[in-house]
Amino acid sequence: MAMEIPPAEDIAHEEDAVLREKIYHEAAAQFEKKFQFQSLPANTTLPPLDTLYSGPPYTVPALEEQKRRLNEVKNRLNDFEISDWHQHTRKRSSLLPILNELRYRIRAEFVTQAFAKLYECVSAYELIDGQQQELYSVHLCEAPGAFVTGLNHYIRLHCAPRTKWAWFACTLNPHYEGNCPGNMIPDDRFILHTLGSWCFGADGTGDIMVRENRDAIIKRSQRFPTVHLVTADGSIDCLNVPEEQEERVAKLHLAETVLALSMLSLGQHFVLKMFTLFEHSSVSLLFLLNHCFDELHVFKPCTSKPGNSEVYIVAKHYRQPNGIEQYLDQIYTNLQDEARAIFNRTTIPDTFLEQLRTCTTQFVQWQTDVIESNIRFYRTSDPLEDQRLALFKQTILEIFFTQYHITPIRNNHRIVHRAKVSEGLNINQKESRGTFNERTQLAAAADASVTETLRSLCDRLDHLTLTRQLFHPQATLNDPLQEGDPDNGFTPVQHRLFFAIGKPIDRVKSSKFALITCIRLLNDTVDLVRRAVKEQEIPFPQGEPITVAGNTVTISIASYPSIADNIAQHEKQLFRTIVHTVLELIGQNYVDNLPVAAYDPIELVVQNWLPLTQVSVGLLYLLKQCVFEEVEQSSPTRLVFRRLRKSALTSLVGMHDAVLKAYTRASSLPGPAKSVLAIVPIKALLCGSFQYALLNYNNALCLFYCARLLEELQRHLNID
Repeated sequence: MAMEIPPAEDIAHEEDAVLREKIYHEAAAQFEKKFQFQSLPANTTLPPLDTLYSGPPYTVPALEEQKRRLNEVKNRLNDFEISDWHQHTRKRSSLLPILNELRYRIRAEFVTQAFAKLYECVSAYELIDGQQQELYSVHLCEAPGAFVTGLNHYIRLHCAPRTKWAWFACTLNPHYEGNCPGNMIPDDRFILHTLGSWCFGADGTGDIMVRENRDAIIKRSQRFPTVHLVTADGSIDCLNVPEEQEERVAKLHLAETVLALSMLSLGQHFVLKMFTLFEHSSVSLLFLLNHCFDELHVFKPCTSKPGNSEVYIVAKHYRQPNGIEQYLDQIYTNLQDEARAIFNRTTIPDTFLEQLRTCTTQFVQWQTDVIESNIRFYRTSDPLEDQRLALFKQTILEIFFTQYHITPIRNNHRIVHRAKVSEGLNINQKESRGTFNERTQLAAAADASVTETLRSLCDRLDHLTLTRQLFHPQATLNDPLQEGDPDNGFTPVQHRLFFAIGKPIDRVKSSKFALITCIRLLNDTVDLVRRAVKEQEIPFPQGEPITVAGNTVTISIASYPSIADNIAQHEKQLFRTIVHTVLELIGQNYVDNLPVAAYDPIELVVQNWLPLTQVSVGLLYLLKQCVFEEVEQSSPTRLVFRRLRKSALTSLVGMHDAVLKAYTRASSLPGPAKSVLAIVPIKALLCGSFQYALLNYNNALCLFYCARLLEELQRHLNID
């Protein structure tokens, strides 16, 4: 009897069903990248306090082997152009469809990758008790704030309607100009709307590695009757040293953990972002958490980029072991100690290390599988793979929304419901170019000669000059700062003042009022000038940084290298000079019984003023809003203030007295040195066309400073 052959359509249908079943299992596996450590008995005590920092750093051979395995695969990426590679991996990632669904169908608030990852962590491990009438959370290293919006969305969907939730967050302050942009997220779109819920510590930097900031954050948390959840999402830019990522971020993760355990209430939960778990620092940190919590999990959310090393440590049910306060204080005191391990190797049981080996082996396997798959399909065209990938993305999307039950929330349940946060201005977004090997060679160029570095800086200057981005080209500094802002001069200057006091800014490393690329070039130029003066004894021009001639105040560009590392002092001097100059001009023109028109001829001219900080921009703001009716940028380097307001004299005296009083108060504070960081609210400076005009002005003037300093250097070095 002849065997019956099924129709080709049936075979195709069966093959398609098999493929779909296979893809479904592959997609479902992305939600199960988890590991759980064995829980210690409830009465387990911490190792004796005197065993902390009692032994040298060590390696664990089994973990070193996993590190070697991972690095072998990562090293294959060294010659790939990074922006091209990122575009390739984004195309293959299932993350974008999920984020688009959250943004456009769910219409969630301020959706970023962090929003989705936090939602996964909270959902997968049931970190929020939906029956609680009150919830309190603290978010460390939180910029730009999507953990907060993600948590809010979860609470609104899964908690009782009347649940009261309060939160605060801390992060490296994106408005503090002394913070290094490589360690900081400059995106402040959500922060600006929720400033009252952010704590930047006692010194205004937001740096949790500083003890007085740690103490200030703990004190703030004590306003809450309970802290139910602490999250910590900190990292440091390690793009050029990926093999050192774990060591680079170890101190930050330790500081986050110490802070979290100092605030968390008994029985509550902690979520910590980490990366690879090979080094003794990670061993000690996980060992500590294993003692402090009933449950310790390692989780790779499906919305975490599958080819990177990022994982989330989910620690549930805080035990608050006896003596933990002394433990945490000793660890924090020794944050910078690289000569000793936190826990002596003999303190850590082999059973714990074996669990960690199992954990790292599994996560390394998952990561290397993804990297190798991405390499295999890099710059190739494979219709079958494209079809498989499309089905895989769709399947993950469906599982994500089915498993986590995410639906829209009402607009008035958003944290910021009167504005669309994601539509705000986000300058200085990070971008990376070149291969890893090219970036390594560029870093090595730091050891180049003065002449070679000079040529490199000139090339960068030419490139930035040709490609400089303009924001709203029609904007002028004379535009109204914000809709409805009174422009009649009658608002008392005291009502516009707001003082922030903190760590003095030595050098401007970042600014909301200029692009980082321009600031970085200016700082590199200053460094080269100083190096040339030191190595080659070049008689670089010196003189008074600020001079006054009649109605004109001039800042010396040639003197900038001498003031660049003492900006706080320079700003204070500039404030006094400008105010005194205007007062003298008024005094010279003041005649009893003359009408107000007698003031009209008075103009103030400021040349080469580069207002990069809140203090400088605040002064410009006050001059524009309270003293003069008009400010004009009459040339790329020249600002002219015209037409005194009726209340000019009162405003000048008021702001002069209040600002200098603030400087006096700052200098008298106990502890590390303090200075004035702001004189008007940051929100007043970041609105309307004025903001865009100031960005354009500062970017151009930064490049002008660089050009003049490099030209002077070329002249002394006799270089054409």
